[in-house]
Amino acid sequence: MRLHLYLEASQSVPFDYLPTLKSAFHLWTGHNPALHNGLSRYSYSWLHGGRAGRGGIRFSEGASWFISAPDREVIHTLISGVLRAPEIGLGLRVRDVRMQDAPEFVAGEQPFRVASPVFIKHETDRDKPADHLLPGHPLADELLTATLRHKLRQTGPDDTGAAVRFDPAYIATAKSKLFRYKQVQCRGSICPVLVSGSAEQIGFAWEVGVGHSTGIGCGALV
Repeated sequence: MRLHLYLEASQSVPFDYLPTLKSAFHLWTGHNPALHNGLSRYSYSWLHGGRAGRGGIRFSEGASWFISAPDREVIHTLISGVLRAPEIGLGLRVRDVRMQDAPEFVAGEQPFRVASPVFIKHETDRDKPADHLLPGHPLADELLTATLRHKLRQTGPDDTGAAVRFDPAYIATAKSKLFRYKQVQCRGSICPVLVSGSAEQIGFAWEVGVGHSTGIGCGALV
């Protein structure tokens, strides 16, 4: 299930706004160890509808944002939280929300665009910073698939046959995106993906996203 949020923006929003979105999500969902501990079984997009300028992003006609999760109760809790506290900081305020059920996918391979960069972290040595993999790396698709299957096993649906890969038709022209979450510099990629599996598995990916760090705004699918 997906919750679309439409925001008013009274000021320019700084580029590193992701922690503010994360704080709003935690505020609205409240104390929920099953949701916040371990793998993130939800995903959310970056803000859309803005124009970047010197020092920040202006949303003259407002911003759109969505949050997805396979647990309908999470979405209903979010709505209650938004009604209680529509102000999320940085001059952003929720003015409207709309719910969307997962589309009726069919088994096979489904293409998706991304609403936030796909982030893949690969640790090779505990004493060295992790590598951030981009489309075309030999391990990228393997790690995308492993992460989705892990989330499927943690949530309940069978993970057999589920797979994720960057769409080979776009790898050569894929753009990388450097972003900061708090004090950590990360590099993700803006590249469509292909998700294979059963209809349930594909719908699950649409809700939880792909790659690492979906809980801080990476790998959301459209």
